[in-house]
Amino acid sequence: MIVPSIVRYSFLYACVGLIVILLVVLQQVPQAVAGDEPAAGPSHQVIACYFHRTVRCPTCKKIGAYIEEAVQAGFPSQMKDESVKIMMVDFQDAGNQNLTQAYKIAGPTLVIMDAHDGNVTAWKQAPKVWSLVGKKADFFKYVQGEVQSYLDGKKLTMQ
Repeated sequence: MIVPSIVRYSFLYACVGLIVILLVVLQQVPQAVAGDEPAAGPSHQVIACYFHRTVRCPTCKKIGAYIEEAVQAGFPSQMKDESVKIMMVDFQDAGNQNLTQAYKIAGPTLVIMDAHDGNVTAWKQAPKVWSLVGKKADFFKYVQGEVQSYLDGKKLTMQ
C-alpha cells in the first residue's frame, strides 16, 4: 500500500509536536518541585571550625571532643536550626588547602567564623583552647563565649 506523502508528513509533524509538548512538560515539573524546597540554611551562622592534623595526639583528640561537647551543650537549639555549626577539618589534607591558606593555619587551631548568607564575614582564631585543655569548665566557657560573641553580633576583627 502506498501512503500519500501528505499523510506521512502529517504523522511526522504530529510526532514532533508530541515530543515538543513532552519536553516542555518535563522541564516544568522540576521547577515546580524546586519552589517547594526549604531554604539552604540560616542567613546568619556561626561556625566553630577545628583544624587538626591527619594523625592526632591524645591532646588534639581531647581538644576536638571538648569543642564538640562545649558547642553542643551551650547551643542545642542553635545547633538544631543550624545557626551554629561545628566543622572538623584536616589541615594536612591537600583537599583542604584553600581553607588552610584562607585562615592562616600552621598547626592545630580552632577558628570561630561569622557567616552571613553563606559567606564568612569575620573570623578569629581561638588559641586559648591549648592552655585550657586541662580545665574543662574554663575551656567550655571560653569556646562558648567566642561563639556567643558572634551570635550577639559583636564583630571580631578578621585576622
